[in-house]
Amino acid sequence: MRKLYHIARADFLQRIRSRRLLVVLAVIAYFGYLVNVGQIELVYQIGNEDSMRHVGGVNTAAFIGLKAGLTGSAVFLFGGFYLMKNSLRRDRLHDVEELVASTPITDLTYLFGKWLSNVALGVVILVVLGFATVVNHAVHGVGPTNVVALVKPLILLALPLGALIGALALVFETVEWLNGTLGNAVYFFVFMPLAVMSLAATEGAMPGEIQVWVKATDALGSLAVYDLTVDALLAEVPQYNGGAPSFGTIQADETMVPFRYDGQTWPLWIYAQRTALLLPAIVLVTLATVPFDRFTSTESSEKSGWVSRLTSVLPTIRGKSEDSKPTTEQTSLESMSLTPVTDRKAGGFGRLVAAEVRLALRGQPWWWYVIAVMLAGAPVVTLVTTGPAENSLTPFRRVVLPLTFVWPIFVWSAMGARTVTHRLTALVLASKYPIRQLVAEWIAGVLVAISLSSGVLILFLATGQIGTLIGFASGVLFAPSLAIAAGIWTRSSTLFEILYLVLWYIGPLNGGVVVDFVGSTTQSIEIGVPFVFVALSIVLLGMAIIRRKREIA
Repeated sequence: MRKLYHIARADFLQRIRSRRLLVVLAVIAYFGYLVNVGQIELVYQIGNEDSMRHVGGVNTAAFIGLKAGLTGSAVFLFGGFYLMKNSLRRDRLHDVEELVASTPITDLTYLFGKWLSNVALGVVILVVLGFATVVNHAVHGVGPTNVVALVKPLILLALPLGALIGALALVFETVEWLNGTLGNAVYFFVFMPLAVMSLAATEGAMPGEIQVWVKATDALGSLAVYDLTVDALLAEVPQYNGGAPSFGTIQADETMVPFRYDGQTWPLWIYAQRTALLLPAIVLVTLATVPFDRFTSTESSEKSGWVSRLTSVLPTIRGKSEDSKPTTEQTSLESMSLTPVTDRKAGGFGRLVAAEVRLALRGQPWWWYVIAVMLAGAPVVTLVTTGPAENSLTPFRRVVLPLTFVWPIFVWSAMGARTVTHRLTALVLASKYPIRQLVAEWIAGVLVAISLSSGVLILFLATGQIGTLIGFASGVLFAPSLAIAAGIWTRSSTLFEILYLVLWYIGPLNGGVVVDFVGSTTQSIEIGVPFVFVALSIVLLGMAIIRRKREIA
């Protein structure tokens, strides 16, 4: 227990010393304000889209507490994974892992200590949210400010989910192929939808009619809130026919029907269900010891791709033994020398861009290259086989076009942060053209985007869709600009991956017009959304250059 405590304490202290955590906590405190002033709503929606009525609770302490609890759960579900991740990466980055590996600390103790650090970070987030909720209710709330009623849902609804997310983030770090951009995407597109899938089974059902397995898989705690508030709702709207409440930034007008919830005794199943979330968390941390490797791979980045792995085994196939190769000790000192640098201007900017393109594309798994070729080639094949038929554009505009602008995220995510990841920042800043290197890195990201989307561009031009050119320009400029700005300012790929995946999911994939930066919908092009993102791309690139100049200074 003493070892466990000190591992958790050391990792937690390292987390709270980060200035970026202050920004996160400030945002969390702002959520506490939004919960009290009605910007974050918990309402029951009655009727259809043509005649929708909203029924919401009065902002008593008990009702605000439930909203705060769901807000904490939502923060952990949508952002906790990315906030808690990289606990192991920090030790590897600063060579702490080698020190820990030389001690008698077991893998299980080490990982459980890291998990407790994740839980402690979750507690800090909830403390800030709880404090902001209590203070703002005292100013904006209805009725007495009952601290227990305001804070209890945060502990029971949000904290167990935070512990589960912290364990999941740790498991992703121990599995090599999930410890990166692919893992972030898997969590975003697989685990987050699974966490809210149970709500679909409550449509038209009252709390007593919901099956036990549905309640058991309620990660957010929405069904617990449903059970607690349904009696107060039926007192105002007796004809309500069932369904869990909606939660979020819902546009409810002044005609919203109010109901008053002053609290009640929580059913025992809620305590059991929320406590049970800790069991899979403990199991996940225990299972993480299987793939966990205390030491990072000593292989160079040149051997991270499938082509390099194939070439590495060729000598064995040809019958050459590794023992026949000269070792470092057998090599003479005279042969171990570096070519002297006589001209620091040699090569030119073109070679620098070519080098950045090779760095961007190198090391991806074989299936990434296969799908990239398919995305670029499928529109051209369709154009050749079926001709420039306008009715064939819809699937390419709504499916293939969004996919071509998310698949390179594996390349873009490293932009801006690659020098930090490989500890080359000092070397780049000491070079003759550090700003040119940054611009070359950005151009490489743009070229990758153009390459993957070239097939769609050819198809659109062949069918006379000239208006889509601005969406194409926005797509190839925005992602690299956001990636390089977020990477160089945060020294990590996490912020870019979160922001870009959310924008891409809402806009290009689901047709959200206001953030459809690639022009997958006609409305977005008509109102000029891609123009806005082109301008934003220029601003983001400028921010990255400003950051590089500050690093040089």
